[in-house]
Amino acid sequence: MAHRAISHFLPVFLLALVGAVIPAAAQQPCESLTSLDLPGVKITLAAAVPTGPFVLPGPGSNADPVTVPAFCRVVGVVKPEVNFEVWLPVNWNKKFLAVGNGGLAGNISYRAMLVPLERGYATGSTDTGHTAKEETWALGHMQRVIDFAHRAIHVMTQADKAVIQAFYGAAPAHSYFQGCSQGGQEALTEAQRYPRDYEGIIAGDPANYWTHLYTGAHLWVTQATQKDPASYIPTSKIAVLAEAVNSACDALDGIKDGILNDPRRCHFDPSTLLCKNGDAPNCLSAPQVEAVNKIYQGARTSDGRQVFPGILPGAEDGPGGWAFWITGSEPGKAGHTNLGMPFLRYVAFEDPAWDFRTFSFEQKPGFDSDVEFVDNKLGPIFNNINPDLRAFQANGGKLIQYHGFNDPDISPLNSINYYQSVAEFMSRDGGQSDIRSFYRLFLVPGMQHCTGGPGPTHFDMIDALDQWVGQGKVPEQIIASHLTKGAVDRTRPLCPYPLEAHWKGNGSTDDAQNFVCAAPSP
Repeated sequence: MAHRAISHFLPVFLLALVGAVIPAAAQQPCESLTSLDLPGVKITLAAAVPTGPFVLPGPGSNADPVTVPAFCRVVGVVKPEVNFEVWLPVNWNKKFLAVGNGGLAGNISYRAMLVPLERGYATGSTDTGHTAKEETWALGHMQRVIDFAHRAIHVMTQADKAVIQAFYGAAPAHSYFQGCSQGGQEALTEAQRYPRDYEGIIAGDPANYWTHLYTGAHLWVTQATQKDPASYIPTSKIAVLAEAVNSACDALDGIKDGILNDPRRCHFDPSTLLCKNGDAPNCLSAPQVEAVNKIYQGARTSDGRQVFPGILPGAEDGPGGWAFWITGSEPGKAGHTNLGMPFLRYVAFEDPAWDFRTFSFEQKPGFDSDVEFVDNKLGPIFNNINPDLRAFQANGGKLIQYHGFNDPDISPLNSINYYQSVAEFMSRDGGQSDIRSFYRLFLVPGMQHCTGGPGPTHFDMIDALDQWVGQGKVPEQIIASHLTKGAVDRTRPLCPYPLEAHWKGNGSTDDAQNFVCAAPSP
């Protein structure tokens, strides 16, 4: 969920959508859009950008320019302070695709807007109502919290659609939203709270059970590795852990390839790495073994209640693995800590001096636990775990959710839990018995948070969604690729849950055509 997740949108959209784009005959002069009179919206800039090099605005604006097609760049703000941009290509495909944020947002996702723009989509993004310059952005500003939690994407969508209508003289034929991490949270927010905003939604590695993610994952991992200084696991030991997990579980799916097809089947025992005498580089001390166990098991109270599911074994090593999310370069530098502690300190407890070591998962007689305190205060505006998607379905909505099966930030079990809750709700009381007609979940073996990892992690969800919404082509599988130095060296099918990819038993295991989507082996 860190801000680096924003740049992770690009790899998943590797394959270009091939289709005609048609110049809109009714386009208005771009600059005229500054005079638009929209309720609660002020357009501050409307400028034509020619085909060619373009320096992305915002943080990192001194980076090398990117090549863009000609478009009209519109900048605006929705009251009170939701900044947004919408880019309107000259050669418009008559569709709209908005993109989500990462981390705690605070920036417009310019780089994520590039792929939709290149494919002819009108595309939009927002900073969700605050800037990321200071950790204290939310302190004393409840409206900013509400905007970030759920309102900003909705009001951005309304403004974007109004600008599109004014510029092209027509509404989009289809409107889509895609995002991963915090963007996945925004995606499910739209499906649940604002079901008429979009006909198609892509929700990647979603942080939709927000309060429990922050207490039961970000805080839990921080406490497990830092509350007792002896529990901290140096990055130099991550490769030792990863190798032991692969040795124990890699071949469970019948293929030894460095990928756990379903890491839920891996019951690796960290105590097998326990140092025999004190501590050493190639083993784990007793406090470190306990920390790894806590991370795999996930946050639980003393009576066994699961607060948030644990991180699954596999893909611990690598740039997007445990060294970034779990341990960091030193205590206090991990992704879980960097995301979770500022939010809990300034939004949940509103106390700059709050210390994560004081948080209690347990109830005291007659009092709420700290988990319940955060839930009661923030759950109603942040959590998007409502299984009732009838309004979204009735609007013709199609939802593709995906999750890295080795995500070290947000457990993929969270996505499975939500999907199963929707299936159960929609099948009761005479409801839709098969949610697969509008909702598909794809688990990505070997993928870490939104991208990266040893598995095939490059895939095109935009094309799959567009074909589902526009042509009625149901995504029965999606081909994913693994790249080494820019060259594809492995492909595998991603299968709709609960199906999984099974090797046919002959042909290369690096070729997707030698796999079939089938029910899990008993």
